[in-house]
Amino acid sequence: MNSFKKISIATAAALAIVGLSVAPSSAAPLAVTVAAATNATTSAAPATVAVPSSNVITSGNTIALAATADTGTNVTFTASSTVKLVSALNTTDAPKTIASGVSTLTIASAGSAVTAYAYTTTTAVGSVTITNGSYSTIVYISGIAGAAYNLGLSVPSATAVGTVPTIALTTTDVFGNSVSDTATVTLIGSTFADGSVTKSLTTATATNTSTGAVLGTVTAALATGVAGEVTVVATGLSTVTAVTGLAAPVKSVITKFTISDLSGIIATLKSDLAASIAALSASNASRTADAATAAKALADAKALADAATAVAKSAADKALADAKVASDKALADAKVASDKALADAKVASDKALADADTKAKAEAEKAKALADAALANAKAEAVTAKTAADKALADALAAAKVASDKALADAKAVSDLALANAKAASDVAAAAAKATYKNEYNKLATKWNKANPKAKVALKK
Repeated sequence: MNSFKKISIATAAALAIVGLSVAPSSAAPLAVTVAAATNATTSAAPATVAVPSSNVITSGNTIALAATADTGTNVTFTASSTVKLVSALNTTDAPKTIASGVSTLTIASAGSAVTAYAYTTTTAVGSVTITNGSYSTIVYISGIAGAAYNLGLSVPSATAVGTVPTIALTTTDVFGNSVSDTATVTLIGSTFADGSVTKSLTTATATNTSTGAVLGTVTAALATGVAGEVTVVATGLSTVTAVTGLAAPVKSVITKFTISDLSGIIATLKSDLAASIAALSASNASRTADAATAAKALADAKALADAATAVAKSAADKALADAKVASDKALADAKVASDKALADAKVASDKALADADTKAKAEAEKAKALADAALANAKAEAVTAKTAADKALADALAAAKVASDKALADAKAVSDLALANAKAASDVAAAAAKATYKNEYNKLATKWNKANPKAKVALKK
């Protein structure tokens, strides 16, 4: 037994099987095998697996965690917040989706390896702690992002005339993980820095701290801003199809921002202030005796004008911010309504298909049951008819034989009697009696032959 345990531990070590803690000498150390991973016991080198972008849990998007422990003990698998566990993979009879996973699984050991399957929907590093008694092992897991599924746009919240606005395009998979892809961006109310209104932009394939590039993101500078509203439209991912059970893909996105002429607003305010000061100076020119009061009035007027300028600028900034919020909310509400309409339509379609399939199956099963019952009845009736026919044939043959035997016996008795009577007659009448007998016999024989063609008797000559 001890030799077997040592061999198991050595084999487990070769396959990245890790057992931690100290257990009593009577218990075998917990042995854990991480499928397709040589070292998954540090967060710096996690086991990696594709995220379940199809919303079906299979061997291709899970990591099998096989644990061997003493018979009659429990092995507990506990996942971190980004990891989920299932005890079996997807089958037709028992479908498994990302909603099927749990955070904790406890499986009783029968002496052989027990297996749990781990999956994650994020590229962040998560973990699964595997425990048996006082032994425990931690396995780290990270997801590999799927194909691009959603587009996103970021634009300035507000900008001024003369500045250079910058926009950012993002691409993510179905779970929001950053991935690289290409989309077409079109501007309305402005142009890109090179004068074009439409560009094909490709998001970064990896994060690069030296260049500032971020995975799944690309930025683009626009032409120097002029007053007005700018609309940005991103389209792409035309071949992406919706995944059953997950949100619909975002293949296009529209957003807007406003370029404000702050210099013009400030110039107007300054002009108004200068006119006020000039009017105030003219009205007080004749009041030289109260020069100090006039100077103070001018100072107060300037302070009021500055305050008015600040208030006006604040109001303008707030108006721009409010317009941006309203625009973003309108776009978000429209997207929510669109997504809900698509989701509702899909649910209705799926239900109609399921109902039709269920009804068709029920009707087919009912028709089969009726056909089976009819066939069984027909077979039973055929058996009954055959039995009756066999009995009728047997009865007819038996009756025919009885009638034949009786007729033959009767004929023989008559014949014997006629012979005896003829023999007893006088020799003188022998010739006549013989002739009479022959005639009578032939008549009877002819009658018999007619009645019984299969049992004919020969006529007397």
